[in-house]
Amino acid sequence: MLTLLHTFRERDYRLFFAGQGLSLIGYWIQSTAFNWLLYQLTDSALMLGYLTALINLPVLLLLPFAGSLVDRFERRWLLIVLQTLFAILALALAVLAHFELLTLPLIVLMGCLMSVLTAFDSPSRQAIVPRLVRNRDNLPAAISLNSMLFNTARAIGPPLAGWVMAQTGPAPCFLLNALSYLFMIAALLLMCLAPPLQGAKTRRVQGALENLRFILAAPPLRYLLLSYTLVAVAAMSVYVMLPVWAGEVIGGGPQGLGWLMGGIGAGALIGAALIGAQREPARLWPMFRLAAVLLGLSLALLSIAHGFWLAMLATILLGLAYIAQGVAANTLLQLSIEDDHRAGVMAFYLLAVFGTIPVGNLLGGWLSQMLGLHGAALAGGIAVLAVTALFWPTSTRVIRDLAGSNGALVPSREP
Repeated sequence: MLTLLHTFRERDYRLFFAGQGLSLIGYWIQSTAFNWLLYQLTDSALMLGYLTALINLPVLLLLPFAGSLVDRFERRWLLIVLQTLFAILALALAVLAHFELLTLPLIVLMGCLMSVLTAFDSPSRQAIVPRLVRNRDNLPAAISLNSMLFNTARAIGPPLAGWVMAQTGPAPCFLLNALSYLFMIAALLLMCLAPPLQGAKTRRVQGALENLRFILAAPPLRYLLLSYTLVAVAAMSVYVMLPVWAGEVIGGGPQGLGWLMGGIGAGALIGAALIGAQREPARLWPMFRLAAVLLGLSLALLSIAHGFWLAMLATILLGLAYIAQGVAANTLLQLSIEDDHRAGVMAFYLLAVFGTIPVGNLLGGWLSQMLGLHGAALAGGIAVLAVTALFWPTSTRVIRDLAGSNGALVPSREP
């Protein structure tokens, strides 16, 4: 834990942490209200899956190219522009919701616009972190703290959104999110970052392809991203159905949805802290695959949940396992990438994070329609355990090879 706290000696990181923390609480307040509105307007698990997949499709299509474009710009000013645009969209949602003008096509359109902005915002946030910590030894802790912050906000925002919606409706949720972006903008303006590395602009003519080749040339990275992607699809197939679980299984309405999403956030906070306490990259690989086992078992536990408390326990374990995997992958990747093409390579990690959302959403809607909510959760758990077992020999070989190379993630490239 002291390793994590040392990171706050960095002034720019303190500013970023505070501004992003308040902004992320606003984001999760809006996300919960948005998902609940979408479920109310569709009243169908299958349609909820289809439309959520459609909304997240721009991230899937744009991320590899957006990541390469981000490397061409000064990341702080790009983030300021993006936060301003997010705030404008959130304010528009607040006004439309207040006057009851939000229709299904309009909310899908607004969701797609936010998805386009996310394709540029996410790699920008990932790429700016190493410039916030001047001591490279603090980088793993900074990455873990970011994930802890994200999931602390996930634990706070949804229950708060559920309470606000129960009292006043969804419009104030969107307004709170619009105001929260002001804190992130203020933090970015107050930073005193070192100048970006020179020379990157002339090297990124085919940035997306170059970044893909970089990943394919390193067997550990290939395994890491492929394994994480397949497991994340199964996790997202259940996550998108949480509004239906809240409404039909535990009978909690919007407040129940807030608690379930908050449970995932609380578990994710624990998972991020466990990974952040590790300073040796080689130790993250065993934790990465054990988290996959826990994730599969969590989905199996959810499949037998018919009441609030067992569902809450399952979501806490689900959040812990999923984020532990994600933080381990993020940390290992960040430690292997040079700054001048960091955003481009991290875009492929984010593609595994965001790109699995529409695929998982479609799969979740279809499985829930065919097997019911409990059957879909069980199918997801079995799939995760099967994928983990399939990759177990590969992961064992990677761990052994890394132990022989002092934990270096990316070995010298071989044809």
